[in-house]
Amino acid sequence: MKENPNNKKPATARRSEEAREKLATGQMTLAEFVGLSRDEMYKIAQQGFQLMNRGKLEEARQIYSGLVAADPYDSVFHCHLGAVLFRMGEHEKAFDEYDAALRFNIANIDALAGRGELYIMRGEVKKGVEDLRAALEKDPQGERPTTQRARALLLSMREAARKQTTTS
Repeated sequence: MKENPNNKKPATARRSEEAREKLATGQMTLAEFVGLSRDEMYKIAQQGFQLMNRGKLEEARQIYSGLVAADPYDSVFHCHLGAVLFRMGEHEKAFDEYDAALRFNIANIDALAGRGELYIMRGEVKKGVEDLRAALEKDPQGERPTTQRARALLLSMREAARKQTTTS
C-alpha cells in the first residue's frame, strides 16, 4: 500500500469512521451499518411470522428481537414482536412493543388491535375500545385477521353490556 503523502486516512477508512459515528449517534440503524437491505430484513421477518404461526414462539421472538435491534424504527417489527410476546403471555412487554409500533406508524392496524385487546385485559376499557374501533376504521371490510378479532371482541362486549342492562 502506498504511503499517503498528506498522512490522511484512506477514503474507505474515513467512510467507516463516519458510519460508526452515525451508528453511535442514532443517525444510522444497525441494519444500515451492516448492509442489510429492507427486502432482506422482510424475508427474515417472514420466517419469524411462519415460526409464530407454527407455535414456535421462542424462535420467532429471537428473530423479531433481532430485527427490532437491527432497525428500531420499523413499526412492523415492533408489532410482530408484540404479537409473539402476547401469545407467550408477556402482556406488558407486548403492550410496549405495540405502543412502539404505533409511535412509528399510527395507522398500524395490527398494533392498534393488539394494544386494544391488552388495554381491555388491563381494565382500561375506554382506551381499548378506541384502539379497536380505530383498527376497524382502517380495515372496514375486515380483511385482516386482527380486525376480525377486534370486531368479534367489540360485538361480544356490546352483547355482554346489553345483557347486563336487561338483567339489572
